Amino acid sequence: MIGYTYVQERKVLEIKMKNLDKLQEQTFDKLFYDCLGLTHFAIAFSQTDRIKSIDISENDIGSTNFMILLPIFKSNNIIETVNVADTTIDGECAKQLCGILKELNFALKILQFRNSNLSDVGAEAISNLIAGHQTLVELEIFNCGIGEQGGNAIGNALKTNFCIEKLCIGDNILAQADCE
Repeated sequence: MIGYTYVQERKVLEIKMKNLDKLQEQTFDKLFYDCLGLTHFAIAFSQTDRIKSIDISENDIGSTNFMILLPIFKSNNIIETVNVADTTIDGECAKQLCGILKELNFALKILQFRNSNLSDVGAEAISNLIAGHQTLVELEIFNCGIGEQGGNAIGNALKTNFCIEKLCIGDNILAQADCE
């Protein structure tokens, strides 16, 4: 479902693309085949600054297609929820996304990457984001291929960030000291 919700006092625009027949990377661009296409979709939503929530979870869009969507995050600095779980994005995508969110977004509350191939590259980017972010309260990086180096970076970032209330980091290869 892709849609919008109009609330008069906030004028909130919401994108939801969840469970769209478990899209595959090579077919994701066909989602908008009869209308504007994925690139035009990204252009259209990067022209607004009212998006509060982006949920593209459970769509196997892959890293190439995800990069097309990055302009949406650049122009919308009031996004509170970003759910990119189960999208098969990689650490480079996480690095790009976290860089944008760190620099431009001061409203982010929930960030979900579950079941992605972030590796230590993505974990380092996430650690840079959370080190100084004061609004992020929930982080989900369950089963993201994070190793000891990435786990250490996130562990160190959490030592200076006391805002995160919910952390889901299981099914990664972490050192015991970082888990504690």
